[in-house]
Amino acid sequence: MLKNFILAPNICSIKFSCVSNFFRLSYKMSNFYEGSLAVKDNELNLDLTLLGGQSFRWLKSLNCKGEAEWHGVAFNAFWMLRQNQERLFYKVYPNPLDSGIRDKKYYEQFLKCYLRLDFDLLKCVNQWRKAHQHFDKIAIHLKAVRVLNQDPLENIISFICSQNNNIKRISTMVQWLCNKYGEKIGHFEGRDEFSFPTITSLLESENQLESSLRTAKFGYRAKFIAQSVQKINEYGGLEWFEKLRTLPYSEARQELVQLPGIGYKVADCICLMSLNHMDSVPVDTHIFKIAQRIYLPALVNVKSVTPKIYDQIAEHFRKVYGEYAGWAQAIVFCSELQQFQLKHNLDDSNVVSQKKSRESCHAP
Repeated sequence: MLKNFILAPNICSIKFSCVSNFFRLSYKMSNFYEGSLAVKDNELNLDLTLLGGQSFRWLKSLNCKGEAEWHGVAFNAFWMLRQNQERLFYKVYPNPLDSGIRDKKYYEQFLKCYLRLDFDLLKCVNQWRKAHQHFDKIAIHLKAVRVLNQDPLENIISFICSQNNNIKRISTMVQWLCNKYGEKIGHFEGRDEFSFPTITSLLESENQLESSLRTAKFGYRAKFIAQSVQKINEYGGLEWFEKLRTLPYSEARQELVQLPGIGYKVADCICLMSLNHMDSVPVDTHIFKIAQRIYLPALVNVKSVTPKIYDQIAEHFRKVYGEYAGWAQAIVFCSELQQFQLKHNLDDSNVVSQKKSRESCHAP
């Protein structure tokens, strides 16, 4: 069974929930599945979506044909993605230790859910462009940013790791955690890939978890991760995550900040990226500076983001962009990141060398 993720009816409905009943099939599953989905490149930009700081388990490389590919682990499986102007191509390798027997359709629906492909992004982009001239300016280049629908446990731990950190180091920390406490899925592109640990696997090592993380140079985050895992278990584990999905946004955020090391910004990221609260607006340094410069110039002399200022900025975004303000914020955020300006080059920290890829071509 896929762990750490409770599915709910209507896999990719407008509320972005995924189905609650797992499908069990009577025939043997192959080592991988491959296929494609009709997704235009102006509705999905894999660079912005996978490498923009939402998830930390994706790498970009060139295959033997010189085509860009994105490789990563999501929901207990290893994925290889590539796209052209009209379609998204995928190859998925399920975890061989997964007790569930799944078919191609199951994983295809998961991919749609993970990328929220049922959400009409172009329609919302047009609405957001009318809502504010700044969005109209940046949307020409960044309208294909999609908000991922992630596993809450992975999202929580990853964003605890993200505090005072950079994407390269966060990715290294998350990979170490998976190698240590996850299940091996297989060996791909020169390295072993592991599933994200379950609450159960982390609890089995709870007496040594914090010390192991400190030895691995997680620093003060080690304590927060170990204590948060215990708290999540006390609150009900997977059932607690499902409860947070059904609560009003403000209540879900308030419950999340009860976890050690989780402040409002991280709680808002989790609400947005894992719990389907699309009105959640994380306010980090980038958004604060944009607000001062463009949205709320009265804040130009404000030196720091106090709780009051934080809420003021978030509420302003909700007022301007409506019920999906969190998604609009994600696009605005990406526009501030230097690596996603008009020229998108392969980032050395997120790229497997072309030479290595040419030696072993596994294009979906």
